[in-house]
Amino acid sequence: MQQTESNFQNSLNAPERLIPLDEVESITGFKSSYIYSKIQKGEFPQPVKIGTASRWKFSEIQNWVHTKIKGDTPAKRAEVRA
Repeated sequence: MQQTESNFQNSLNAPERLIPLDEVESITGFKSSYIYSKIQKGEFPQPVKIGTASRWKFSEIQNWVHTKIKGDTPAKRAEVRA
């Protein structure tokens, strides 16, 4: 657990980078349909639009994952119990 916290803190100090959907899917383990449904509900970071391309801020995705791991949201606890 300590290593995960350390990695998270290190990622906060790294330069920001934009990542494509396939990398977001890889990091979160979710498919695009789930990701976009969560975006529509305001439960997932919004992409940055560059022309017609969508990219996500790596730091926002890492923060979202870290929050889910820590179980800081009631929805996460409900999903685990179900």
